[in-house]
Amino acid sequence: MIKILIIFLVLVGGFFLGPLLQGHQGSAVFEFAKYRVSMSFNSFMILELIGLLCLYLIYCLLNKIFNSKTALGNWLRLKSPKKSIKRIEQAQMLLLEGDYKQAAKLFIKSAKGAKNTTLSYLLAAQAQIDNDELLPANQSLEQAAKSCQPNELFAFQLVQIRLQLKNHEYTTARITLNQLLNEKPRNAEVLRLAEQLHYEMDDYQAIIDLLPAMYKAKVYSESQLDQFKQAAYIGRIKQLSTNSDAQTLVRWWNEQPRAILNNMAYQKAMVNYLTQLGQDSEAEKILKSMSKLEQKERT
Repeated sequence: MIKILIIFLVLVGGFFLGPLLQGHQGSAVFEFAKYRVSMSFNSFMILELIGLLCLYLIYCLLNKIFNSKTALGNWLRLKSPKKSIKRIEQAQMLLLEGDYKQAAKLFIKSAKGAKNTTLSYLLAAQAQIDNDELLPANQSLEQAAKSCQPNELFAFQLVQIRLQLKNHEYTTARITLNQLLNEKPRNAEVLRLAEQLHYEMDDYQAIIDLLPAMYKAKVYSESQLDQFKQAAYIGRIKQLSTNSDAQTLVRWWNEQPRAILNNMAYQKAMVNYLTQLGQDSEAEKILKSMSKLEQKERT
């Protein structure tokens, strides 16, 4: 508004100074039905300046009302992208401070004037998930879904899966994750969520199948991945020894890569569970393999 006012003032100044420099004021005539108003050009310019000043004062007054914190201001307030940006910045600061509840409220408020409404609601939903406010998070996701664009769908699905994992909606989360694993097989966050889902479902074989992609994508550090790998294999050995017959366990073991078969931790776990199942001969085979490996290491 101020820029427009300056432009008008420059134009009016030109009209005002032009006739003065020429030595002839000129005149302005207005006719309204049967009425005729005549005045000097300079007088017309002065009246126009006064009119512009009045318009500017009205603008300032309305702007103050619309942006005030009173009940009237809240009712009349128009969308303000600047306020939305400021609220998002404040909410991000609150996230860093650990105040997830207040951060979520500011994200939701920012959605009213934000250019990207979906982003505001997704940020609010994520803050609520992190604060275990699952019902409000679901409501924020519903609002995000109303304005979600194709280029925002992936982010929406990730937040939705996090909420489903919190709610133990494993079957629904698995459907979406399987779709995302096909579309984005090396995306680190998709792999992390898939690994979390499989652990919570005790699906150790699925984790084992996922490990090569996790190593390639460097989802975690190599030492962390090694720990996850060991936990997955030992968990699978225990699972098969408990839920299946001994032959199924032995068959599964023999199908594993050489690096797994020669791993001392896995061999010890196999010997332990095979002994519990009464498969002493199979356990003896693994013990012999272990002794050979130990001899090689010594030499």
